[in-house]
Amino acid sequence: MKQSFDLIIIGGGPGGYHLAAKASEKGLKVALVEQNSDLGGTCLNRGCIPTKALLASANAYKKAKSLTEYGINSENISFNWEKIQNRKDQIIKKLNDGIFKLLSDRKVSIFNGFAKLYKDKTVKISDNEEITGNKICICSGSVPVIPGFIPKNKEIFWSSDEALSTKELPKTLLIVGGGVIGLELGQVFNEFGTKVSIVEMAPQILPGLDTATAKRLLPTFKKFGIDIQTGKKVESLVEKDNHVFAVISGVEKEFDKALICVGRRANLSFMSDTDCQLETENGFIKINNLYETSEKDIFAIGDCVKGPMLAHKATYDANILINSWFGKVQRNPDYSMVPACVYTYPEISWIGLSEEKLKEQNIAYKVGRSMFSANGKAVTLGESEGQIKIMLSPVNELLGAVIWGPEASVLIHEAAVLANLKADCSDINFIIHAHPTLSESFVEAVENAVQNNIQ
Repeated sequence: MKQSFDLIIIGGGPGGYHLAAKASEKGLKVALVEQNSDLGGTCLNRGCIPTKALLASANAYKKAKSLTEYGINSENISFNWEKIQNRKDQIIKKLNDGIFKLLSDRKVSIFNGFAKLYKDKTVKISDNEEITGNKICICSGSVPVIPGFIPKNKEIFWSSDEALSTKELPKTLLIVGGGVIGLELGQVFNEFGTKVSIVEMAPQILPGLDTATAKRLLPTFKKFGIDIQTGKKVESLVEKDNHVFAVISGVEKEFDKALICVGRRANLSFMSDTDCQLETENGFIKINNLYETSEKDIFAIGDCVKGPMLAHKATYDANILINSWFGKVQRNPDYSMVPACVYTYPEISWIGLSEEKLKEQNIAYKVGRSMFSANGKAVTLGESEGQIKIMLSPVNELLGAVIWGPEASVLIHEAAVLANLKADCSDINFIIHAHPTLSESFVEAVENAVQNNIQ
């Protein structure tokens, strides 16, 4: 006899496990099916968290080598890659254990195996177990895009999975793609002695970032010793003698390894060889504002639907979906103010519309800037490089913000709050900000925008 549930969730990433916990709190009998042995999805196990753990070690090593600038004597600074990897693994395990406890405490039934979904809302788990639900929610996430011309040998042609778990540091590394993953992992390997080359086909790093900021950041990354080529194409990749030979815009170069970071696509494998073929649009599951798919009582959230492929967007989707089922006031998803963060050194973050987009859409705006070099806290930290740029509407509502410098991933949330509350930013000087703090630079940028002329 099939076990029956009020809600079956396919995928245990940031959207899936959050939805499971919230639905259970509302009294639903919930099952969660996860293909991998650990919960947390790509973000926790093969993305956000392991990358940030390695970046933390890289930044600590970088800081240790410059301790004399702070009046601290330091000699013979070195690192142990095995211990760095062990620290990363311990962090992942601790957070995994926390998710299991969260769901166990809420009586969520967890099934481990590959899920296949059928029209009658039956879910087959690795072909040996079946469960059925009144509602189904697809939280299947995304997988790396690996172009067809990439050789299959994962020993030397890496996705981010192999890069994050490598036991040895390569002497040379080609990174194909200058987006978030490419830059973050490039900085990690560069800091620990690998000669890193990043090739980005677009005319700038971090496509989608404010162009002026991207141009300012390019020499910043290059001064750390990373070779970054924009507007160049990797025309071919072949394996010879266990090495990578790449033709980059007509020039052949040799590397120990190649890391492919050209994007991700929705994971739709749950529909493979089943009678449930949900309608898709541009490679994503098609949904309405209630996250309903083309099949009744089957919903989808996170990376497998429209919107930015970010962990916090998936969690947001879960919150909106739960609200649509149990909330008193209906909320529609709005992705216009989703913060994006790059955890390199320096950090980079942005939200809303860039100057380019405002101009393209003929939206009137005012712009204001502030430099961290004028901020007392940044100077004392020894991290005074960077700036904050704010775009306001003629009535002083926040339209967009770009930050690069210390704690950019934290400061961007001042912009998120102002934007989502549709606040009159001319009142920001009535919100007391402690001194000395980095957030004072945010206030200064907003004040400058308020006073400037409309573009």
